[in-house]
Amino acid sequence: MDVIMVENQFTNMVEDVAKAVGWTVDRKTVLAIASTYVASGKSFDTVKYKAIIQEMKKQASWTSPLRTAIGYSIAANLMEEENVEQAVSNLIANAQILKEAKLKRGNFSYIAAQYLTGVPSEKQAHAKAARALFEAIREHHRFLTSHEDIPYVVLLSSPTDDVVLRADTMNRYYKELRTYHFVAGNDLQWLSQVLTILSPQYDSKLVPSVVTIRDALKKQRVKVKTRHYPLLGFLAILDVNYTQLEQIVDLYHELKDMKPLKWHREFVLFMAVQLVIYDMAHVQKSLSMAIMSSIELLLQAQQAAMIAAVTASAAASSSSS
Repeated sequence: MDVIMVENQFTNMVEDVAKAVGWTVDRKTVLAIASTYVASGKSFDTVKYKAIIQEMKKQASWTSPLRTAIGYSIAANLMEEENVEQAVSNLIANAQILKEAKLKRGNFSYIAAQYLTGVPSEKQAHAKAARALFEAIREHHRFLTSHEDIPYVVLLSSPTDDVVLRADTMNRYYKELRTYHFVAGNDLQWLSQVLTILSPQYDSKLVPSVVTIRDALKKQRVKVKTRHYPLLGFLAILDVNYTQLEQIVDLYHELKDMKPLKWHREFVLFMAVQLVIYDMAHVQKSLSMAIMSSIELLLQAQQAAMIAAVTASAAASSSSS
């Protein structure tokens, strides 16, 4: 991986995205969009992006989250849709279905709306399964579980899923991770949720793997904060080897001094992990469609985690000011 090329691409991408979103959008949103596009190797179509934003404003109500920073993040994920009008309409319809399933409408439900099944006849069932998983998780963590968990419950649920088993497994991972000095809170809950992506069944190897990855990163001067916890889960599930972990560390140290990231270094690890996961996805293409499907799901989850982190951060900044 050519780090100099990545740095140049990221710098240029940040400029392109910043021009497209305008000065009113939080810088973290710009960085999240730019890092995802650079990691995936996709080009950023400014004209189409602006068209999606305008379509959102046209279809959304004045109080809709789509008119806030979260709308700009979601718009970047709709760029591959051929019919912009239909894509926005589907997103809004999905958010309504989630609301009808009694999942609170807001920033996080619109993030989640992107992950509702594309099969029209199964949308309501999927939404109900997501609500059931939400309630099952809340049985274990009544005061911790909130609207911020909605993206993950939609991403992880299906009408045929055993939500009680999955929630029990999440709780088991959560408690086990606490014994290794992981900080209690939303980020740890998200990590415990991530660990069930491939299976609701408990896997005794996953927590030790997460701990090993965390300690290895910290040992090499990588600042692992609580918001990075879900990333550790993705790496554990993908069973990254020593070489891949070293690649993440090298990228982290190369990228952390980039000018666009000077005041937002929490994004450096997100970006390094994204680059390596996309690289793994490219390598795995010739090996197994099952593995590829899993990696694609993980990439969606990581993107949800990043958007959620940006949204939560922006909300905190707004309330404090």
